[in-house]
Amino acid sequence: MSTLLHLPHEILLWIYRSLDNMYDAVHLAQSCKLLSCIFDRPQNRLKIFLSVINNMPRTPSPDKAWLEDRFGAGSLWQPEESDIPSALTDSGTRTFLTTVGFPAVKLRCAYFDSTHLTKDAGFLEPYDADELYGERYPDDDSPPTNLCFHFGSVGEWMMMVSGEDGDVSHYDPAGWDHADGYQGMIAGSLESFAVLLGMLAEVAERPYMVSDGLREDEEREEARKAILDRLRERMVEYDSSVEKGSKFWDDVFEGLE
Repeated sequence: MSTLLHLPHEILLWIYRSLDNMYDAVHLAQSCKLLSCIFDRPQNRLKIFLSVINNMPRTPSPDKAWLEDRFGAGSLWQPEESDIPSALTDSGTRTFLTTVGFPAVKLRCAYFDSTHLTKDAGFLEPYDADELYGERYPDDDSPPTNLCFHFGSVGEWMMMVSGEDGDVSHYDPAGWDHADGYQGMIAGSLESFAVLLGMLAEVAERPYMVSDGLREDEEREEARKAILDRLRERMVEYDSSVEKGSKFWDDVFEGLE
């Protein structure tokens, strides 16, 4: 550390900007007064945050450590194979749940809540997707063949995972009675949704660390917008479901502005 502190400030700033997660940047700033002073300059901090978002690894298959770093130790719901309903046939979803697990958390920045997964012994209730999404005629009493499962909520909105192909859809109960329950795709898979939530958790509650140090309202708004825009770009690179026009993700990012 003593050798590091003799480096020019430009090099120390470059070291900050080479990091790939917010936690390391914050911990580095807490290690000594000089590094704290560099981090505390709002202009530096904005550059650091934007660089860290650029460097964030787009892990194709998140492990437990990656998710727990973002949601906390013991935050993942990891059922046994026998606890997953047989109607959830998508092999990728089943493997992800039994080997890694999905975060059962309340994510304040997005008002997302999946804590129901750890209640009632983690029982997943099947829903008739055709009925929810207006694909079943009112007088059709045949047994459901297209099932989905509830993995999270934002207010009344529900995040539903298809039992057959594992994609994550946005269901709005307010549209159920007029065939408008389906509100679009949220993620291509449950695994992808977990990564997107992890990226959101890591960054979305931290823009204030930049904006609070700026004097002008316009500067604060521009800094927050720059961080959130960069975050969404990275999330879109990971899963195109986050593109603008998604009712779910548009609402999440509007709430962060």
